[in-house]
Amino acid sequence: MEIHKMLKSIILCICICSIISCNNKQKSDEIKSLKSLVNSTLWEKLILPESLQTYIPFSKYIADSSVVLNSDYRIYSKLNASCGTCISNINEWENLIPEFSKYKVPVVLICDSDDRFEMFKYLCETRQVKNFSYPFFLDKKKVFAKKNRFMEVNQNFETVLTDKNNNIIMMGNPIKSNEIKNLYLKEIRKRLGYE
Repeated sequence: MEIHKMLKSIILCICICSIISCNNKQKSDEIKSLKSLVNSTLWEKLILPESLQTYIPFSKYIADSSVVLNSDYRIYSKLNASCGTCISNINEWENLIPEFSKYKVPVVLICDSDDRFEMFKYLCETRQVKNFSYPFFLDKKKVFAKKNRFMEVNQNFETVLTDKNNNIIMMGNPIKSNEIKNLYLKEIRKRLGYE
């Protein structure tokens, strides 16, 4: 359990460094709030809505949705599919997938949208989005973040690593921070017996 406490502390420090602005007045309250959020979220269960729908715009996938959702470990990330900048993150995820797929850890993008996924589907169909290695999961009712309230606090908490039971092991976005990516990989290797 000492390792888990250390991981919590490392994740907390990384998140705090990336979140806290120059406003020193609120710094102490934000640190307490973030620490409380991390402590209350790690090892809790990530809730997946039953209403998620699979979207498969490409022809070649590493794994289908049933294999993805039955993996021993998974990275879940919430994606706003009506935001062009957010959609461009798909290409960044695709670049990271080889590092995680060698450990059979899929990246599950849970997409919500304000425009009924029109822009997202257009960008996928016109190949402006690279061939993503896994199916997308569409949250048409926009309930994923509501069921997992910690994701609404900050964008850094919209990505988590879970075990096969969807217990949250780590929080943070590996496409935004090499430190978090390396922590994810180290934790995965440790759990799979590589370290």
